[in-house]
Amino acid sequence: MSPVGRYMLYAIGEIVLVVIGILIALSINNWNESNQKGKVLKNIYSVVADDLRKDSSEVTMVLNFMSVRKKLFDKILNDTLTQKDIDENQIVLSILNDIRVLNIEKRGYNLLRNFENNSVEKNDSLAFQIINFYANAIFYGEKIETMIIDDLIKTNDRWKNRDWYAKIMSNKIDETYINYMLTDNEYKNLCAFRYTLYYDNYQQTLEQFQKGSLKIMDLIATELETDQ
Repeated sequence: MSPVGRYMLYAIGEIVLVVIGILIALSINNWNESNQKGKVLKNIYSVVADDLRKDSSEVTMVLNFMSVRKKLFDKILNDTLTQKDIDENQIVLSILNDIRVLNIEKRGYNLLRNFENNSVEKNDSLAFQIINFYANAIFYGEKIETMIIDDLIKTNDRWKNRDWYAKIMSNKIDETYINYMLTDNEYKNLCAFRYTLYYDNYQQTLEQFQKGSLKIMDLIATELETDQ
């Protein structure tokens, strides 16, 4: 082979080696980037799990709040509430003025949504399940929660010109208000609407949220265990 031919062969070999080196470097870089994104995603999953644990605890408190008041609502709607009931359980005095609603923690959800929006590859099924779960929970939960809060505001607007209003807002007992509770159909109708919001709508929404939360937390726990 002539010197020129040997030189060309050497040059081609060098080019091939350079190309192979570049491809290897790109492959390593892609692997590092993918590995880094995987770590970020798992950290976000940990935040989501922490959020859901807090939310689940809050759901339990809200459900307990509603459960304690359900028997009192039942008595009011069945016209069986008595003065004795009021004396023994003064929660009933504020049954329409005291509410509890879930404030869903959205830290992890927002982080995950931003991560997915900025990611080229959107094929993580767990991320999709979490985002879908939160989207539904927030939509249906906040819808009924807004109705409960609006009803509280409307009830107070209706009552604010009553002589007994200042007393009951100061947690003081007023006989005129108690008589209103025991005899006035307006009070019964207000309780009927609140009952519908609580026990025909919100309770089921909260129970579904809690059930879904446990499922998501189990999935996250399994995902995080795969790297250990």
